[in-house]
Amino acid sequence: MKRIAINGSNLSKRSFLAKAFSAMTGMDYIVNTPYSIIAYQYKLPVDISKCQWPDSFVYCFGAFIERILREKKLEDKFISDGGVFIELSWIKCRYSHIELIYERSMIETVEKVVMDYASKEYDTIFHIDSKEPSDAIDLCLKQLYNHHSLNHHIIDCANDEDALHQMLEHLQVKPKLSAKFALLKYCDEFLIEGAERSLSKKKFNYFES
Repeated sequence: MKRIAINGSNLSKRSFLAKAFSAMTGMDYIVNTPYSIIAYQYKLPVDISKCQWPDSFVYCFGAFIERILREKKLEDKFISDGGVFIELSWIKCRYSHIELIYERSMIETVEKVVMDYASKEYDTIFHIDSKEPSDAIDLCLKQLYNHHSLNHHIIDCANDEDALHQMLEHLQVKPKLSAKFALLKYCDEFLIEGAERSLSKKKFNYFES
């Protein structure tokens, strides 16, 4: 079985590489459920930055449940864009200085549940390194791996093609498509998406505090 989580703080870079790696290996690609959908389902604020503590907690658990449902449909082989780590790192960084015992214990409970799932369900975790010492999300993710003793692999993403080759070499699988053509397959799509994001107000940015 090859259940892979490709993780990292850079949403665009991570998703681009995860989708290209899916094309290279032929494995199904699982994307996260957008905040807007979860917000509608649980009646949360339209803008994620407006979430107060209870809403943030509901969002984190709601996204976790949605991810599990998607991954369980493809139990044997998949590439999970961000895995179950994204919302957990978001809430931990958003409330990193919270001192209230009850709220802190709730975050710790979510962490235990999420990380227990990750340790049992993911065969491989690839982390796309941001190389930014001030990147709080990147640091939080690495701390989660180490604290919970998760086997993970840091991927140098200075060059997209090299990053894909690093992941392929670790898995030791024969590619169905070269890294070059896998990147070209999604390059135009991500350029368009990037342009659209730059023109938007970025209401649904996962890492907005």
